[in-house]
Amino acid sequence: MSAVTAAEDGKMDPKRTKADRRTMVASTVGTVMEWYDFNLYGLASALVFGPLFFGSSSTGGTLASFATFAVGFAARPIGGMLFGHLGDRIGRKYVLLITMMGMGVMTTLIGVLPTHAAVGIWAPILLILLRVCQGIAVGGEFAGATLLTVENAPPGKRGLYGAIPAMGTGAGFVLASAVFGLVSMLPDDSFESWGWRIPFLLSAFLVLFGLWVRKGIEETPVFAELEESGERERFPLLATVKRQPGAILRVLGITVSGFVWGYLIQAFALSYATKELDIEKSTMLWSIALASALEIAAIPFWGWLSDRIGRRVMVAIGLTCTVAYALPFFQLLETRNTGLIFLAMVIAIPICKDMVFGPQAALVAELFDARIRYSGVSVGREFGGAIFGGTAPFIGTALQASSGSIVPVALYVMAGCVISAIAVFAGRETAGDEQAYTKPQPR
Repeated sequence: MSAVTAAEDGKMDPKRTKADRRTMVASTVGTVMEWYDFNLYGLASALVFGPLFFGSSSTGGTLASFATFAVGFAARPIGGMLFGHLGDRIGRKYVLLITMMGMGVMTTLIGVLPTHAAVGIWAPILLILLRVCQGIAVGGEFAGATLLTVENAPPGKRGLYGAIPAMGTGAGFVLASAVFGLVSMLPDDSFESWGWRIPFLLSAFLVLFGLWVRKGIEETPVFAELEESGERERFPLLATVKRQPGAILRVLGITVSGFVWGYLIQAFALSYATKELDIEKSTMLWSIALASALEIAAIPFWGWLSDRIGRRVMVAIGLTCTVAYALPFFQLLETRNTGLIFLAMVIAIPICKDMVFGPQAALVAELFDARIRYSGVSVGREFGGAIFGGTAPFIGTALQASSGSIVPVALYVMAGCVISAIAVFAGRETAGDEQAYTKPQPR
């Protein structure tokens, strides 16, 4: 049975429908858990890691903290290559159990690390080591979670199905922001001595729940067909580089704007607002949490809309909005008005960012042959994250500190959008192409 037929039969077979629902829930819950872990680090980098692990609350300490944030992204291509290979060889579902366990263990250990005051130079060394392991684990998560649903999608619904687990990134940030927002309301001494550790320690319980949910999910029809026919690649990463190098570069380019814009908002803007504009930490955290909560509906909506109007049109609208809004976003923060700060985040995240991010899972998956899809998506996306995502808070802080102005930061966002636009329009529209998506391409 072909993958297309399996998907079509899934609409009529109650057992298949139930399995698909379980797969969708498992992918989404797992993504929430993993991005809760990963986003905690960004929040802590902006608020506490500078003084606690680098012994400085100045701009230098913030830059050092954001440098370790970038280290996690630098490790993500390693995870992308490793887990991409495994995902194309042994299947999507097994890899997702491994990545979730890895994230949970590393995040929990961060919560018990000694600080610079206790062990000196060993504090940042241990922090960096755990961050590297975190990055390796998360490097295989996004591609696997989204492919698990995209490859189960009925014809014409890949945008929607791919966006559903992707919304877990927003839900994970809601959870991280809400928990961090609660502990940030403690007195400063309590927050800096033990309060910041609570969100990291909670990860142990959350990941156990995520592993339970993911246990027993079925493999995708596309991979099952490849397994049955014996058409899996022996070395999928090498095959990807050999046969579809242009697709890897397109994935990298497509992700640039989302990485730059998203992590400037979630890490740089948080640090800039609290340290330069004297806005309360809780105000910023709750505004980001509200905007991220809206992502739970926005990401699937934009993914669904891309099934109707096309991936390229949807992404182009989002990039245009982001370019137009980059400078006004920071100007709204500078008003120091709580209502306008909340408005700034609501426009920035579920509207501007997610019009680009919502269709992304289906868009990048549609670029690759089924035999090498996990490798292609993981490697392209995680190299994009390493180059443009992890460095965004550091670059934003450096640009603002050196110029004394927020304008260079806005121009940096605009440049990222231009790169993504070129990558998106370098290829054809793929939203309605069912055969090219489901059939392995000739070797």
